[in-house]
Amino acid sequence: MPGAVGLYEQRARSVILVARSQLADPAWLLATLAHELAHELLLKGGHLTADAPDHELVTDLLPVFLGVGVFGANATVRSKAWHDGNLEWFQISKQGYLSSVVLGYALAVFAHARGEDRPAWAADLRPDARETLWAGLRYLGRTGDTLFGPDTAGPPPGPPTPADVADRLGDRSPTVRLDALWDVVEHGLPADGVLPAVERCLGDKDEGVREEAVRTLAAFGPAAAAAVPRLIQAAWYATPAIRVAAAEALRGVGGDPAEVVPALAKNLRDGNPDVVRAAAAALGRYGPAATGVEPELLAAVEAAAAVNDDHLPDLLAALRVVVPDPRGRLRAHYAGRDPDGLRLALGMLRDQGG
Repeated sequence: MPGAVGLYEQRARSVILVARSQLADPAWLLATLAHELAHELLLKGGHLTADAPDHELVTDLLPVFLGVGVFGANATVRSKAWHDGNLEWFQISKQGYLSSVVLGYALAVFAHARGEDRPAWAADLRPDARETLWAGLRYLGRTGDTLFGPDTAGPPPGPPTPADVADRLGDRSPTVRLDALWDVVEHGLPADGVLPAVERCLGDKDEGVREEAVRTLAAFGPAAAAAVPRLIQAAWYATPAIRVAAAEALRGVGGDPAEVVPALAKNLRDGNPDVVRAAAAALGRYGPAATGVEPELLAAVEAAAAVNDDHLPDLLAALRVVVPDPRGRLRAHYAGRDPDGLRLALGMLRDQGG
């Protein structure tokens, strides 16, 4: 198990393997066993599938729900120091998929649901998890803003209706509004009845709700075309996460190339690589209709190739569908500059079939 502290193998009689190094630290061993046993409960129990994108995160959360989350929160980071004469070594290692801060808040939700305002076991938490626990309990005690509690935990009564979702999108709790946006996508709700409420969330005071509202609009496709001007505004002036979401939404919704393409071209010059990647992917939707963005796209390819950035393949994929003769245009653009970067870009373009 190179690099792993534990391994779960689902069989008729499942097997859990634990790295020998865990035996030297009982607290870390308990955290590892709790995580691997959570795999058994979730996967073997049919509550989760291995291909779920968040299955490891949910597996980290289950021990919190079952009352042994303290071990996971304390095992996220471990440091060791050695001394030998004038020599000193220091090592930091990480375990788990969720941070101690996230697990600290999960423990706050756990304690709040159990009616524990000042749990004695908080004294056993590492400092960052304990600080988050107390802050979380203060927030939950003041607002009650959680979907998990004695009266709300458990399976939902049934698929939500558009009217129910539209009503929850106007709830005063940002958590409820966020959950309603997730329901729109998860249940494939039609634009009729919920689209106006989703659009109102674009101006939500909570950043997380704004970001998710932008992502949700992509699920409506062209039916959300009226929201394109606001998506363009979000693509230019919002936080990096929302700029990424806006580009992804524009890719799904579409819109007039004369309006959308210049907005995405501006994002090709963004300093955030995720924003650049999302803009390039969205430009690919427009194909030859986006040829006006050729200078920005070629400049972005050159900048990414110079450092072999991870978003270079996305830029080249856009170049293939937007620019006629992309190989020729690349050579003309470089004009003898950075032959190594040009060679890299042309090689990747060839591998993509361009």
